[in-house]
Amino acid sequence: MDVRRSETEALGLEEWQERYARQLLLPEVGREGQERLARKSIAVVGAGGLGSTLLPVLVGAGVGEVLIVDSDTVSRSNLPRQTLYTTEDLGEKKALLAARRLKACNPHCTLTTSTERLSPTNAHQLLSGKDLILDATDNEEARRLIDSVAREAGQHWLYTSIDGWCGQVALFTPEGKGYCDLFPEIPATSGGQEASPAPIPVISSTPALLGSIAGAEALKHLLGLATLLSDHLLLVDSLHWSFQLLKR
Repeated sequence: MDVRRSETEALGLEEWQERYARQLLLPEVGREGQERLARKSIAVVGAGGLGSTLLPVLVGAGVGEVLIVDSDTVSRSNLPRQTLYTTEDLGEKKALLAARRLKACNPHCTLTTSTERLSPTNAHQLLSGKDLILDATDNEEARRLIDSVAREAGQHWLYTSIDGWCGQVALFTPEGKGYCDLFPEIPATSGGQEASPAPIPVISSTPALLGSIAGAEALKHLLGLATLLSDHLLLVDSLHWSFQLLKR
């Protein structure tokens, strides 16, 4: 299929040029890069704090197909940092709400959702074939599952985590070390079960900051641009304004 013709015709050339005018000015994007983004398909696992920044950035930039995977519903404690949602949304499914609001921002992006929790029984079906998998979760089980699926399928995936004022970002590639190589398995408790995760303390600015950084890295990858995060781990401390790149 001629994606260049179908993309510009679907929007209308004038609307397409107006919508992406600022991005088209960038030498790293231009017309070729913008049309490349329209051909890309991604999966974002998690539509909470990180997803509330990541998803609008990527949909707004013109990524063609976005799958949102999140089984959670909106709670009151989500609202300070999960800016896709309002008080009127309490109890509603995040994935469905996010898709509806993002579609209004860019109706030319194909948005699909899964309200099932990511698990070994559905992960391969949901994530296979995507140009990039983005981790916007808050739990180790999901990250290790994403890492396993991506390594088996030879896919790239972008890891992002937050804690308090701090966060981490890394792009894992099929050729390099995986997440489980970088972070060995968490030991089980004496009873043979992993401890129940405690709520992660976080200030509302942290997911916005780390989500923006991850959004930039995702767009660079989708545009075929080089990034240090393909073999480094970025550590961000927004309380003391410290940025560290650690070789993996």
